[in-house]
Amino acid sequence: MADALATLASMFQLTPHGDLPYIEFWFRGRPTHYCRVEEERDGKPWYFDIKRSVESKEYPPGASDNDKRTLRRLAAGFFMSGSILYKRNHDMTFL
Repeated sequence: MADALATLASMFQLTPHGDLPYIEFWFRGRPTHYCRVEEERDGKPWYFDIKRSVESKEYPPGASDNDKRTLRRLAAGFFMSGSILYKRNHDMTFL
């Protein structure tokens, strides 16, 4: 909430003798959750190429040099333990 207030405060310019703007807040009584997951076109999860790259250093067929470089960069942040793919946090904590 403090971040939102700081952002709102930075959006207004105040004059020395002017009126202050009025900001009205609305809130819900209960938290609202929204999750939209679209089905993959090829039926594979989003991390399939990363997992395959970490396991066997293979790239998707037809991948360009830029795609391969991007995949190597993404895969560097992941770790395989058995068949489970973990993401490494900045302090090397597995997520």
